[in-house]
Amino acid sequence: MTPFLSQFQFTQPLFLLFLFLLPFLWLRLRGRSLAVILWRSVILLLLVLILADPQQVGEETKKGERIFAFDLSRSVPEGMRLWMARQGLAPQPGDRTFVFGGEVEEVTDWARWVRGEVSSAPIKPEQTNLEALFAALLRLPPGPRTVFLFTDGWETQGAVERLLSSLALSGIKVFPLLPPEGAGVANVTVKKVLAPHQATSGEGINLKVAVQNHNAKEVEGILTLRRNGQPFKTEAIKIKPGSHLLTYQTTPPEGSIASFSASFVSRSPKSDIFTLDNESTSWVAVQAKEKILLLNGRSGEGRYLEEILKRRGFEVTSHTLNTSPPSPAGYGVVIFNNVEREKFSPDYLAGIERHVAAGNAFIMLGGEGSFGPGGYRQTPIETLLPVEIKEPKKEEKNRAVVLVIDKSGSMREEDRLLYAKEAAKAVVSQLKNQDLLGVVGFDIEPFVVVSLASVETIRGTFNSQIDRLKAGGRTYLYPAIVEAKRQLERQTAAQKHVIILSDGETGGSGSDYIDLVAVMKKDLKITISTVAIGDQANIPLMKRIAQYGAGFFHHTYDPTTLPQIVLQQMREKPEEGPLVERDFIPVSVRGSELLAGFPEKSYPPLKGYIETEIKRGAHLDMIIPREEKRSPLLASWNYGKGKAVAFTTDLHGRWTREWVRWEALERFWGKIFEWLRPAPAKETLPPHEVRINLLGDRPVLDLYLYEEPSNGSLFRYSFSGKETRGEGLLTRLAPGHYQTGLPISAPGDYRIGLVEERRGQKLSYPPLGYTLAFNPRTEIPKSEYNIPLLEQLARSTGGEINPKEEEKLKTQEVLRTFKPFRAPLIFLALILFLLEIIFRRFFQHL
Repeated sequence: MTPFLSQFQFTQPLFLLFLFLLPFLWLRLRGRSLAVILWRSVILLLLVLILADPQQVGEETKKGERIFAFDLSRSVPEGMRLWMARQGLAPQPGDRTFVFGGEVEEVTDWARWVRGEVSSAPIKPEQTNLEALFAALLRLPPGPRTVFLFTDGWETQGAVERLLSSLALSGIKVFPLLPPEGAGVANVTVKKVLAPHQATSGEGINLKVAVQNHNAKEVEGILTLRRNGQPFKTEAIKIKPGSHLLTYQTTPPEGSIASFSASFVSRSPKSDIFTLDNESTSWVAVQAKEKILLLNGRSGEGRYLEEILKRRGFEVTSHTLNTSPPSPAGYGVVIFNNVEREKFSPDYLAGIERHVAAGNAFIMLGGEGSFGPGGYRQTPIETLLPVEIKEPKKEEKNRAVVLVIDKSGSMREEDRLLYAKEAAKAVVSQLKNQDLLGVVGFDIEPFVVVSLASVETIRGTFNSQIDRLKAGGRTYLYPAIVEAKRQLERQTAAQKHVIILSDGETGGSGSDYIDLVAVMKKDLKITISTVAIGDQANIPLMKRIAQYGAGFFHHTYDPTTLPQIVLQQMREKPEEGPLVERDFIPVSVRGSELLAGFPEKSYPPLKGYIETEIKRGAHLDMIIPREEKRSPLLASWNYGKGKAVAFTTDLHGRWTREWVRWEALERFWGKIFEWLRPAPAKETLPPHEVRINLLGDRPVLDLYLYEEPSNGSLFRYSFSGKETRGEGLLTRLAPGHYQTGLPISAPGDYRIGLVEERRGQKLSYPPLGYTLAFNPRTEIPKSEYNIPLLEQLARSTGGEINPKEEEKLKTQEVLRTFKPFRAPLIFLALILFLLEIIFRRFFQHL
């Protein structure tokens, strides 16, 4: 009964309410025979059903339409076009075919269009507009359709995402079709010139040129570096397929701002068909600042102090003592940061003493390198320090490190593997000769890239060995950790450490990983740190591995930071013990001139420091309170016409992990440098950083302030270049973050000024520059496809990329049919009514 009733529906169901009149009819006919009551009830029921208009519901299967759409814009590589013409799925009689670029056109001779035998000018091949294509398809008469879309997915006009909801309701299924292998592109790109934002005229800086060869073969050509448009280096290079970083040294010229550009010209034009992306430019502000010479015992130990000083507006020259130190001449402050006495010549130390006595400043901080064994006794440095140095003995310890690097296919994105290899090269340059280093690469299986051995034996061949790593395969981390464990458990190094770099799902059971790293830490004394790259990594598991492995966890979206992060992992591991190592709470000394006005009354705990004695006539500014005495932590005094400060602990996290996380750390060191080098009484710029990046098709300027300016400050920008100029205001997005879009569209060089209006004064920030090499909406051949957009388009419409099942490609639609059922009911009601009249005529007694 239920299936039968489900075949009917009423177009006017409200008329069914008249069925409630049946009881009144029965009341009206009381006293009549049962046959009359039933007869008239049936007639009333039929009249109500006729008013409700019943219709019989059925189903009909209708075959859908097939549509083929070919992207013929210039971004589609030639190899993909050849594949379009030769692949097996082709339009058949009755199918419709469209070709498109910036415009859309329906054609019949699609093969000639794809092969380039027909001029593509009518469809504007210099653009790609997927939105225009699907807008045209949505204008077709409604009906089921299957769209076979041949495109690389890169749009330069429109935004197809705006049509996704309409496509989902239209009955259109989209199946993007891509070649089984990536299409090679005959193109070489100079992606970026990496240079410091600020530099001092005449001092060396490093330039890193990021280049990418999209070809399948090596390309030869000429790379030219220019400074303010003038060539300063030209060399012939060979670029292998993939992304590469080329490093060069130069010096900024005189002036407030300088441009550094790199351009590439291929020896074979056929290997580089798009030349607009062959040049990139970076701008460097050249300013005269208070110069500080920061001398570090090891690479990276001065990173926190260097960042603080740069944000405070100082020009910092940070130098690791692997080579001869720079002369102190011209530097207002010289800092020895955990540097052993043996790194300097006696003449250099005597020169430092004369430099400070002449009116400059000196700071010494760090651990045993500064205040420990083999220290500065009976040297000019001992003379100018405000503390007496003790001389405890210590034992030299070595460490063993294994880097576990993900080489799966996803590491090819954003050059992640390239920067991971750069990180490995940075590690080997930091380790001592007696340290041990090994590298394990992995996809679904681990393999040894560099066997664990002393750095002294592998240093010469390490770079060539690590460059053998190529991206490919899937990700399974567990066997790689087992291999690292196998290598380390046989070693007797004082410290054993594993650093894992991965950007994907780790695979396997989380409990297996935790059990493994817990055993490594507890039984083998191996610590494990992890670095997660991008948003596809298994971040919760990576955190737990670092937690149970007693290491550190880092998460980054920017692969260019990998070398710095891995070096930080190396530096933050426990080193050889200091003279005094346990938890201490520092206390400031009342009446300290150096810390006068510093608002903080409590300080973070320390894990250790070096014991010294305060000299007569020196100022004790901060102490470590102990039962038997007060040990100096921070001491200062005047020396000749200059000043000197001693800080008897480190600032790279060995003993000061809580200090480097302390929000008042920058203000603390600011007070020290205010005492060393009093600033003129005038408004100064807050520590800041300015970035200009291309977002979409528009340059965006971001200003980051590390100290929020006073309320009411306004930030204005101005720009000039390419026969145009303009100005505007920056918008405050968050505390310390201001942003504006720059109305720049024409390619060329632009000068940008930034001014803060504060309490009626105008403070000018260092000048900026920006180069727009070409219109960002220009069609550029790419070797990769826009998979995220194509997946979103397919998923929203019920299709998929490169479907393997033919059943999914069938286009049909089940339609509901409605057959009116009112006419037979009217006829039946009429018959019953006539029969009643006849019966009443011949049977009056009824």
